[in-house]
Amino acid sequence: MKFYVSILLTCCTLSLSAQWSGPLSGLKSYLLQKGWKDSAAGKTPLYDMRGLNYLGPVYRNVLNFQPGKKNALVNYQVPANEFCLAGDHKTAIQLASDYYDSLPVPAYKEVDRFVDTLKAVTLHSAKDVITERTKHERMVMLNASPAYSQQRAFIYSLLDDLYNQGFRYLALEWLNSRKNRNVTSVDMFNGYFAAEPVAGEIMRKALQLGFRIVAYEDSLSERQDGSGRDAMQAATLANLYKHDSAAKCILIAGGGHISEKKIGNSYTPMAVFFKRFSGIDPLTIDLTEVCEGSAFEYGRYFFTVWSKKNSISQPSIAFRDKAPYSLLENDQYDLQVILPPTVWSHRRPSWLDLNGKRKSVSVRPTEKTLFLVQAYYNNETIQKPLPILIPADQTYVTDEDGYYWLYLLPGKYRLIFRDMDYVVIAEKELDVAG
Repeated sequence: MKFYVSILLTCCTLSLSAQWSGPLSGLKSYLLQKGWKDSAAGKTPLYDMRGLNYLGPVYRNVLNFQPGKKNALVNYQVPANEFCLAGDHKTAIQLASDYYDSLPVPAYKEVDRFVDTLKAVTLHSAKDVITERTKHERMVMLNASPAYSQQRAFIYSLLDDLYNQGFRYLALEWLNSRKNRNVTSVDMFNGYFAAEPVAGEIMRKALQLGFRIVAYEDSLSERQDGSGRDAMQAATLANLYKHDSAAKCILIAGGGHISEKKIGNSYTPMAVFFKRFSGIDPLTIDLTEVCEGSAFEYGRYFFTVWSKKNSISQPSIAFRDKAPYSLLENDQYDLQVILPPTVWSHRRPSWLDLNGKRKSVSVRPTEKTLFLVQAYYNNETIQKPLPILIPADQTYVTDEDGYYWLYLLPGKYRLIFRDMDYVVIAEKELDVAG
């Protein structure tokens, strides 16, 4: 399947053509005229001398990445992650979901036939099923892909219920592996993937509820390959239960790390080691395979076909013969969540409302050179320097009338208006009513 990105220069949506969206095309032209050079070559462009620069990765991608040309050597997940960080979920979803590994033609036909055999399946609220299952669990493992904030938005919706069930630890793979990591508040020292705004909201919510944030990756385990890394992670988690015999923990990891079976001939996932080391059988919940951003082509194509024939408006779990059922017949996880296709409102995904907790707020573009709008919690800007803070939400995507739309919890915010150079050109206070 060919890779396509929008040529429309007047809007932010992506359609079947081979150009960047309107804001990104404008940004690319600006950078070319300026003669911008990638001074962060070989480094992480999210960071500069002052702190976080959310446009740094975007600069690199619009200049060095060619949309519309499939290249087996290009991992589209990396630029997808970086557009997600900047609040451009349309581009992130398009890039990641159009990174197709190859399937033989008969496989596509097999998917079509297989979908037709699933008529006896019923759908149940994923939140209800999970919170019923977690009542007697001690370790709940969920996975999420960096490029898909929708998966993290669903996890956010579980925190209140799981805290009320006695869960007090939240273990996060995305935390900084070095000693300077921060696990008691939200800022750039949490880690690279923690700089994504919805990830930041998960940490804020967890800390407000009373969770203890657990970092189970360190610089030593990060340097290990494959199963070695997973074994060291699992050992750290097993030690948590040795020190707290009553511990109940939620864990968020990437992809197959929470698989309860070996993958291939050589890779043993962290969840397998954890059960071996701790004697605790974790409840494993996959969020990455049955969705528009499925991690592999069979899953992506299956979801495209299945969702056209089945209406789904909320995260769901399939049941067959009164038992949870994986639509992909994947027995690596206990539960597999089906995430609905994104519904767009003002050109932003409606799931950014975090299950109704956040409100959509319009921001009028008052500055001629305005490009990026960010909303920071006002109390955080008083406590720490702005360049190291994680916004509650941000975007350079505008609606048809030129207004920006942000999703925010009730509270006081400091709006930051930036130009294409990531320079602050204006500030404004914003109070979102409860």
